[in-house]
Amino acid sequence: MNCELLVLTAPPASGKTHLISSLIQEMDQTLLVISPLRALANECLTKWGSSCVVMTPEEWLKKGKSARILILDEFHLYFYWGDSFRPQMWEAFYEMVQGTELVIFLTATLTKEMVEEIKKFNCHFDQITWLDHGNQQLKNKPYRYYKANSVRWIEKYLLNVPHKTGVNLIFCAYRSEVTKWEKLLKNQGYSVWTCVGGEASLFSLKVQSEKPPEFIIATTVLSHGVNLPNISRIFFLYPVKNLDFWIQMVARGGRRGESFEVFALENPVGIKWNRLLNSLAIARLSLKMKWHHLLKQIEKWFLKA
Repeated sequence: MNCELLVLTAPPASGKTHLISSLIQEMDQTLLVISPLRALANECLTKWGSSCVVMTPEEWLKKGKSARILILDEFHLYFYWGDSFRPQMWEAFYEMVQGTELVIFLTATLTKEMVEEIKKFNCHFDQITWLDHGNQQLKNKPYRYYKANSVRWIEKYLLNVPHKTGVNLIFCAYRSEVTKWEKLLKNQGYSVWTCVGGEASLFSLKVQSEKPPEFIIATTVLSHGVNLPNISRIFFLYPVKNLDFWIQMVARGGRRGESFEVFALENPVGIKWNRLLNSLAIARLSLKMKWHHLLKQIEKWFLKA
């Protein structure tokens, strides 16, 4: 068989793709990179061009390319998606590893259950090595974390965010909420972009060619694989119960080392916070919201007078 598996875990934005770049420079053959995300695959093609063949698992099943080194990016998604609405991911996996000398799994988040499942892959590989540079961790944590008492409070604050203070990212649970908040924020005079499932590739092109807006509103489609502008604030309009996805979503901020704030409904693993200080911070922002609302009312009164 003579096939080895290398599992590399590292926090989001910690440079896992630099590994691929290094391999491209050292190898005299084309690498095969499989990404479950179409938008990320497109970005890889832009970076490496003809030095790297990049496909989704479904595309590989149609074209059947082979390589000595196979890299499977965002491998945790095989466990989340491959057992449900994208079963071809596992079908492609078991066919791809046949005849490959080295398979590399890249991911930032592996649960204990996933790790145990990977250990069972020893029937497909002669050796399994795990290089753990940080699993289920954030490389850059928010400089300020607000745990809100309710979604309503976050919604009120959203309509009072000062203009021209960076890019704000809102995660919504449903497409209908994305549309709702797009209308609300545009009515407040903010510049807004949106992204829902199936739009990630077009959104990536927009990021590359246009000036960043004040708000980006999206479903979880932007939690993986799409490079965003520097993010100043991240808002969650629903509780995220899955730690892996929470980490991926929060990691959209601070990717270039910039500071950012998070407004959420839960106290996640990896974020240290003080209950008293959090309550004081929420109270301070609530007071600022009241003043902002009062000034708006006064402004309307003067315009009518």
